[in-house]
Amino acid sequence: MDTVPYKAHRLPLVALLLLAFFLATFRLDGQSLWYDEGVTAQVAQQGIAELTRWTAGDIQPPLYYYVVAAFGQLAGWSEWALRLPSAWFATVTTALMAALALRLANSARVALLAALFTALHPLVLYYGQEARMYAQLTALAVLAGYLLVRLAGSDNPPRWLWPAFVATATAAVYTHYFALFLLLGLATAYLFDVWRWQPASLRRRKSVSLLTAGLAVLLLYTPWLAALFGQLRGDRSYWTGALKVQEALLDVALAFTGGESVLERIGVWLLVGYALVTLLAIVRLWRGGETGRRVLLYAALWLLAPVIAVLLLAVAVPKFNARYVMVALPGLLLLWAGGLGITPTARAVSKPAARPAVVDTAAILFLVVGFAYATSGWFFNPAFSKDQWRQLVDFLRPRITETEKVVLVSGHAWPVWNYYAPDLDPVRLPELEILDVDAVLDFEVTGPPLQQAFADETGLRGAWLVNWQDEVVDPNGIVPVQLELSGREKGQSAEFFGLGLRRFTGLRPYRFVDAPPVEFPLDVTFGDMVKLVGYKPVNNGDLLLFWQRAPGAAASDADLHFALSSFTNDGAPLAVAPDRRLAGYTYPFARWQPGEIVTAHIKAVDWLGSAEPQPGQYGFTLRVYDAGDPAATPLTTGDGNQEVRVEAIDVTID
Repeated sequence: MDTVPYKAHRLPLVALLLLAFFLATFRLDGQSLWYDEGVTAQVAQQGIAELTRWTAGDIQPPLYYYVVAAFGQLAGWSEWALRLPSAWFATVTTALMAALALRLANSARVALLAALFTALHPLVLYYGQEARMYAQLTALAVLAGYLLVRLAGSDNPPRWLWPAFVATATAAVYTHYFALFLLLGLATAYLFDVWRWQPASLRRRKSVSLLTAGLAVLLLYTPWLAALFGQLRGDRSYWTGALKVQEALLDVALAFTGGESVLERIGVWLLVGYALVTLLAIVRLWRGGETGRRVLLYAALWLLAPVIAVLLLAVAVPKFNARYVMVALPGLLLLWAGGLGITPTARAVSKPAARPAVVDTAAILFLVVGFAYATSGWFFNPAFSKDQWRQLVDFLRPRITETEKVVLVSGHAWPVWNYYAPDLDPVRLPELEILDVDAVLDFEVTGPPLQQAFADETGLRGAWLVNWQDEVVDPNGIVPVQLELSGREKGQSAEFFGLGLRRFTGLRPYRFVDAPPVEFPLDVTFGDMVKLVGYKPVNNGDLLLFWQRAPGAAASDADLHFALSSFTNDGAPLAVAPDRRLAGYTYPFARWQPGEIVTAHIKAVDWLGSAEPQPGQYGFTLRVYDAGDPAATPLTTGDGNQEVRVEAIDVTID
C-alpha cells in the first residue's frame, strides 16, 4: 500500500485536470467541422421526436445527441459550442481515471500517472475536440468501471452504488452500441475479482447482484433493441468483403499510441517502444502482488474484450474503424499507470530499488514525449486536418454568381454543407440521408435531377461541383462527365483537404443525358466475361468506354484491368495510358450488376498524352486481363484476338 498521504497529491491532480481542460479546449474551433460533426449539428437541432427517429435509422443511439441538443439550447451552435461537451467529457475522463486507479491500486502515484496519461493521450484529445460521442462514451465507460471496482472490493457497499452502475451502464449503451462489449469485459473481470480475492461468503451475493444489474440494464435498453438489430441487418454504409484482421489490429495499435495524428511509417517504428513499455508494465503488475495482479486483471479485460468482440463482429459485418474500440483505451492507460506506478513486492525485487525507478522514469518519459509529439501533429500539422468544409465555403462565396448552383457529391454530405452554407441549396447526388455504397451514380440517376435543376426557366447556366466521398458514390466520374457534356469546365478548380471543387459553365439542360451516351457502338466480348459496348469521345479530349458484363456470364471476383495504347491517324504511336480497372478503382468488376452498362472515363492526358490535346483523328488498341492472374494473360475476343483495334476516332475540342 502506498503510504504517501493522498492529500499531498491533490494539488498535482488539480493541475493535471486544468492541463486536460486546457488541451481539450486549445484551438477547439481551429478546424472545420467534418461530415460526422455536421450530422451532430443537424440532428441535435431537431426536435426530440425527429432526433430519436433519425438515430433509430443511424448507426448510433440517441443519448449523445440529447446532450448536445440540451447544451446547444444554452450555448448556441457554433463549432466551439458543439465541441465543448466532448472537451468536458475528456476532462472528466482524466479525473475518473485517477479515481479508478486510486481505487484499484490504492496508490496516489498510480492515480497521478493515470491522470497524466489520460490528459496527454492524443486519442483522448482528438475525440475530446470532435463533436461526436466517443469522449462521452469513454467517460461513461470509466465511470462504470470505477463503480464496478468499488462494488467488487466493498463488503457492504452503499445502496446507491448498484443503481448508479445500472444508470451509467445504460447511459453507455444508449451512447454507443459497442459499450455492450466493454460491459461484458468488465463483468468478467468483476466475477474473477470476486471469486479470486473475495471471501466465499460474499461471492454468491455479489454474483447475483451483478446478474440483477445486467438484467436491469437489458430491460432499460429493450426499447432500443429493435433499432440495434435493424442496423445489424440493414447497414449499407460499408463495402462487403473480408476483414483484414492484421490491418485492423495495426490501426488499433497506432490509434492507441499515436492517436490520429502520427504518420503510419513513423507510428510503426514507435510501436516498438510502446510494446516494450507495455511488456514492462505487465511484468511489473504481475510482480506487484495481489494488488498488481488485480490491476492487471481489469486492465487486460478492459483492453481486450471490446477489441476482440468488435473484430469478431467485423468478420461478419466488415465495417471497422479504430474509433469503434476507443472504449478499450482506458484499459491500456490503466495498465501503463499501474505497471509504472506500483512498487514490486519486496519478495519479487532482486535488484537495487534505484534501477527499477530509473527504468520506470524512462518509460514514463517515453510515453509523455510520444504523446506530445502526436498532439503537436494534431494541433499544428496541416497533414492531419479534418475535411475543410468551412474553407471551401469561404472560397466559394465571393465567386459563385446568381446564375450558378452547387452540385454536391456525395449528397449525404448535406448536413455539414447546410451548416456552413444554408443559403446555398445544392443539387444532392444521390439524395440520401446516410451513405449507401450500393447507391452508385449512373446516367439514369443523375440525368433527371440535373435537367430539372438547370432547366431553362431557372436561368442557371453554371455549376460548382463539390466532391466528397465521390470515390464511393461516383467511382466512375459520371457527374463531371454530365457537366462536361452539358457545358465546359472553366478551369477554376480548387483543392481542399478531403474535398475537391470544380467549376462548369455554359450548361444546357437538354445536353444532360439519362442513359449511357454510347456514340459509337461496338460488340466485342473478352473471355466470355465482359463486353465492350462502345465508346464516345468528349469535346474536351476525354474518352468514354462503355462496358457490360457479358450476357450469361456469372458474377466473378476477377480483377479485370485494361491496357490502352493510342496512335495518330497515320499509325504513329502516341501514348500509353496507365493500366487500370475497367471502370473506377472502387467499382471493380465483381460489383457490376447484370445488364448494367458501366462507364470508364479516360482523361485526355492519359490516352492522348496531353492535357491540351489537338483536334484530329486518333485510334487506340485495347487489351483486357485479370490482374489477379500471375501470368496476366490477355483475355481473347470472340475471333481469338488478344486485343481490339479502333481507328478513325474524330476528336473535337470546344
